[in-house]
Amino acid sequence: MFRPKHYWRKRLHATQPHLREASVCDANGTIQQLSFKPQPSLTWLARWLAFLTTPFKRLGISGWQETGCVAQTRGRPVRPAQHSTDGFWTIDVDLLSFRIGAAHAPSGRFLRVEVEPGTAAHGICEKEAVGPPTLLSIGGPVVIDTDGPFLEVHPDEDFHIEGH
Repeated sequence: MFRPKHYWRKRLHATQPHLREASVCDANGTIQQLSFKPQPSLTWLARWLAFLTTPFKRLGISGWQETGCVAQTRGRPVRPAQHSTDGFWTIDVDLLSFRIGAAHAPSGRFLRVEVEPGTAAHGICEKEAVGPPTLLSIGGPVVIDTDGPFLEVHPDEDFHIEGH
């Protein structure tokens, strides 16, 4: 099975540092893009084909667009975390709180969290069952998944199951 050996954002910024400087965070504009309902569950076909589609996303083809923002969130998954053949864990979260700097999101919003292999967050997902009763505290860069478009947070070190 194909398993990426690097965090895509770190590699992107190492090879194309101009992208980091080009992304200036518009906290309020980004918060306005939060979803009013959770994204649909990944189909078995999408989970299975992920090892083929993710490399294209990394290249910007139906991929991720930087917002320049970093968010702190708390919430509960709407369904069990889904694991795909690219190694990613996908978690759709019903947000209790969402903050970018001093800007806060109103209640009733949802967010997709994508957890990439090789991150501390991935190690937690491998060891713990992440599902609806789980209370998560997550921080990380906010990106736009252009498939939707919808917002995602891609955590690395800042991923915690509260109560553990």
